[in-house]
Amino acid sequence: MNGRTFRRAASAAAIAATAMLGTTTLAHAEPEPAPKTPVELGIEQLTAAAGDDADAKAAVASTVKTAQLVTAAKLGNVAFAPFAYQAPTLGCGHDIPLTLTAASAVAGGTPGSLGAIPGTLRFQAVTAHSGMPLASGLTVVWLNVNNGRSGINMLDDLTEYGIASLSKTVDSGPGNVIASLWGTIDYPGARCLVTPTVGLFNVPDLPPPPPTEAPAPENTPAPAAPADSGSGAPPAAN
Repeated sequence: MNGRTFRRAASAAAIAATAMLGTTTLAHAEPEPAPKTPVELGIEQLTAAAGDDADAKAAVASTVKTAQLVTAAKLGNVAFAPFAYQAPTLGCGHDIPLTLTAASAVAGGTPGSLGAIPGTLRFQAVTAHSGMPLASGLTVVWLNVNNGRSGINMLDDLTEYGIASLSKTVDSGPGNVIASLWGTIDYPGARCLVTPTVGLFNVPDLPPPPPTEAPAPENTPAPAAPADSGSGAPPAAN
């Protein structure tokens, strides 16, 4: 091997070693992505559930922004019952172009929860329109910033008489829950358009209710014994 050939071989080996070293360095320089937090996973689920619905996307964005502020501020248990403000509502008053809709949420197992079990959250809306609603198009977007649970739910519960109750109970689990509520409500001859409102609620970590014991069976009285004649012998023939 002459000198020129040796120099070419050495250069090729150096280039190969440099390329291999660079590949190894790049492989070690990229850290593995950190696992997503429950809140990040919840936000992804909300974004996917909103799809192309413009109203739902806007409500999700508002909910996420509030959740980020609450998380950054490290707020503790916040026991709010109503939403932050009453929602301006169109078409829901008699001869009044603009009214307000009050929205609230009550944690299960607490006073006013109407028997809802602990770990749940019951959303409720009350409008300024008189009469019974025909149908509810209200929707709530919610996100638990402690456990990542989330959902987009219609307030479509019905009363025992089949009337829209303008309410919905969700399985949020304990923690701080951010929620946005908006939508429509149909009344005879009127449709109410409820603009979005945002709220922050706390669901306490309460123990589940004790199991209901079955009632003890009632003691059934034993059948009466036949009357005893006293002697036990058959009566004598005349």
